[in-house]
Amino acid sequence: MSDKGNEDVNPGEGQGANNSDEAVKEPIESDLLSAKIEELEDKLLRSVAELQNLQRRFERERADLMKYSISGFSKDVLTIRDNLKLALENCPDESNVIVDGIKLTITEMDRVLMRYGITLINSMGKEFNPHLHQAIVEIEDENQRPGMVVKVMQDGFMIHDRLLRPALVGVSKKSTSSE
Repeated sequence: MSDKGNEDVNPGEGQGANNSDEAVKEPIESDLLSAKIEELEDKLLRSVAELQNLQRRFERERADLMKYSISGFSKDVLTIRDNLKLALENCPDESNVIVDGIKLTITEMDRVLMRYGITLINSMGKEFNPHLHQAIVEIEDENQRPGMVVKVMQDGFMIHDRLLRPALVGVSKKSTSSE
């Protein structure tokens, strides 16, 4: 009978030990699962935020592409405008029908360019700005303070808020003659 008593004691002790092991394992597994859930929620939130940032960036790039995609074409059209202005400046007879046609063409071209966000940079008489102008020559001018645009050789243009083409200008400088 003593063997039976030992058997009775051992199974009871074993069950108590298993129950306490299970009780310890359950909070540990629960903590691990909670930690894993928090980690996955964090990853999900970060992924969603990254996706939203990518969408905003792509929208911004798409808008820029739509705004500035005509830059190359615009530069080519501006060369034609430059040639028309050159023809106009070198026409001896101002009352000629051809001169009137050239003036109308330039005016209409400027309107079309403006419709697409391309605007003329008014440079004459303004202070030289290296972000908008490219100085080609310095010109002595007693009537202007140094650094002022006194001659425009080629008009500059902006496309929306970006420089499309700098104006080629002559800039005033101090007179070197001592009179």
